[in-house]
Amino acid sequence: MRRAAEGLVILLLGVSAVWGALRVPPAPAGEIWAGVLPMTAALLIALGGGWLAYAGYRSQPAPVEAAPSGTRRTVIEVLGLFAVALVYQQAITLFGYELPTAVAAPLALWMFGVRSAAGLMIAAVLCPLIFHLVFFRLLGVFPPYGEVFNFTDLLGG
Repeated sequence: MRRAAEGLVILLLGVSAVWGALRVPPAPAGEIWAGVLPMTAALLIALGGGWLAYAGYRSQPAPVEAAPSGTRRTVIEVLGLFAVALVYQQAITLFGYELPTAVAAPLALWMFGVRSAAGLMIAAVLCPLIFHLVFFRLLGVFPPYGEVFNFTDLLGG
């Protein structure tokens, strides 16, 4: 039953991400809609959560002596990651894309168990760089500029 509950939480997060992706403005004629990737990811998260909930509902209940003990910790971790995502989204509107990504990427990796200081510092540099190259250069998606500060202004772009 725990798996079904986790699946429902993931399904709800996916549905809320679909709602967020629907808020991306339409692309000009002949351009790729910036919400294609977020919408795809949101739908896959929702589908995965639905599948997990269904599989958990259909499985046999675990014996009483094997009941999970870390359910509260898991919920706190999921809510923490959700809070990071909300702050990250708001930070992008204020500070552009690169700076919030340089902070959020290592934080999310740390929450998933990466504890190497060197690895987290590398992620702070490589994640914004790789994502910038893929989305804004290769795919031609219009980058979000910050209302308060924009890191790309320092680079002359």
